Amino acid sequence: MQNLPDPIGKLSKLAGLVFRGLRRSLLRTALTYAALFVLTGMLTAIYSVVDFLGKIIQEKEENVQVILTERFSIPSVMPPGYAERLRTIIQTKLPPESRPNDLDANLMTWSFVGGTLDPNSRTLENSLVLLAQKPDTILTMMDIHGLSRDDLSAEEYADLGRAVEKLKEDKRNIIVGQDRLNVIGKKVGDDIKMYSLNYTNLEFEFKIVGRYPAGNRQGMAATMRTDYLFSKLDEYRAKKGADHPKSRTCINLVWVRLPNRQAYEQLAGIVNEPGAFSAPAVKLETASAGISSFLDAYKDIFWGMKFVLMPTIMAIMCLVVGITITIGVRERWTEMAVLKVLGFQPWQVMAMITGEAILIGVFGGLLSTWALYFSPHLLTWLKTTFGVQFQIAFFNNFAPPATVVLYGPVLGVLVGLIGSAVPSWSVRRVKVSEVFAKVA
Repeated sequence: MQNLPDPIGKLSKLAGLVFRGLRRSLLRTALTYAALFVLTGMLTAIYSVVDFLGKIIQEKEENVQVILTERFSIPSVMPPGYAERLRTIIQTKLPPESRPNDLDANLMTWSFVGGTLDPNSRTLENSLVLLAQKPDTILTMMDIHGLSRDDLSAEEYADLGRAVEKLKEDKRNIIVGQDRLNVIGKKVGDDIKMYSLNYTNLEFEFKIVGRYPAGNRQGMAATMRTDYLFSKLDEYRAKKGADHPKSRTCINLVWVRLPNRQAYEQLAGIVNEPGAFSAPAVKLETASAGISSFLDAYKDIFWGMKFVLMPTIMAIMCLVVGITITIGVRERWTEMAVLKVLGFQPWQVMAMITGEAILIGVFGGLLSTWALYFSPHLLTWLKTTFGVQFQIAFFNNFAPPATVVLYGPVLGVLVGLIGSAVPSWSVRRVKVSEVFAKVA
C-alpha cells in the first residue's frame, strides 16, 4: 500500500473506510438494507404488473389476433353457427393476401364450462372452470395466453405437445393447470366427475391427461374438447326431447389470427355490415383492445400505481438512505476532520460517504430484484400455501421482466446518490479547528 502513488493510495484507503463505516453500526446498516430490500421488491412487483399489462394491450401490426364477441352481453354468448359464419366470410369475402395461411390453425372458439366436483358442497376448492376448444388450437392460438415457446421452457413446451396429443385421443380427456390441480387435490391420471353449474343438468366425466405449468398464466385454467360439450348437449336433447337452454348460446368467444392490421380492418368492416350477424349482434376487435376493455375498471388503479405509488416508494427509499447516512456522518464528525488533516480533499470525503450509500443501495436493489426474478413461482407459492392471491381481471401471474436484473442495481445507485446528497455535501462544512476545539 505504501508503494502506491498517493492518489491511488488515498482511494484504497477510502474504500477501506467505506466498508469500515458500514461495519461501525451493523444493526443500522442491516435495518437500512432490509428496508431497501422490501421497498425495492414492492417497486419491482408494481413495475412487473405495469410492464406486463402494457405489453398485453399493445397493438400489433402483424399476426394480429382478433376476437368476435356478442355486442351487448357480458359474458359474451353466441350461437355455435357464428364461428362457421365467420369462417365463411374470411374464406369468401377477404382477399387472399388478407386471409390466414391455415384457417383451421388460426381460428379458435371458446366455450366456458364451469362446475363443481361435489354437488352437495360447492367450494372454491372443488370447483373447476374449463375452456372448451379444439385441441390443436392450444399450440397455434394460445401464445398470448402464456403458452408460447417464449413463455415455456423447452421441456415444458414438449410436455404441452404430448398433453395435446393425449387430449386428441379421447373427448373426455382434459388438461388442467398445475396450480388448479393443487387447489382441487388432483393429479395427472386421475378420473373426475364434474357437475356443471352454468350448463345445468349436464354431468361430465373427465380424465386428466396433462397439465399446464405452475406459475403460468394458464396455471389455474383447464381445457376440454368442444365436441365433448356438443355431444353432451345432443344427449340432453335426445333424453329430454328439447334443446338445452344454452345449446343456442354455447359459444362465448371466437379468436382469429390475421396476417396484419389491414386485414383486421377489412374483416371488421364486413362483420359490421347490416345482416352479417344479427340476433344477437356482434363486435370484432383486436385481442389487445378486448383485453384493454376488461381492464378499464382498473385504469385509475394503474395510474395511481405508476404515477403515485412508484414515485412515493422511491422517495421513501431515498429518505431512508438519507437518514441513515446523516446519522452516521454526525457520529463521525471528528473522523472527517482527521481525514482533512491527513490531506484528504473534501470531494474525497464526500465520495466516501456517497460510496457507503451506493453500496447499501446496490446490494439492497440487486438482491431484491434478483430474488424476485429468479423465483418465478413466488406468487403461486403464496397462493397455494397461504391462500394469498394477486389477480387483476383474469391475469394472476406477473413474472418480472428480464430488465429488472439490470434495473435493480441501477435503482440502488440512484437511490444512494440522491439519498446521500445532503449528508455528503454537509461534510464540506467540517472545519478542523472547530472540531478539535470542541474535543479539547
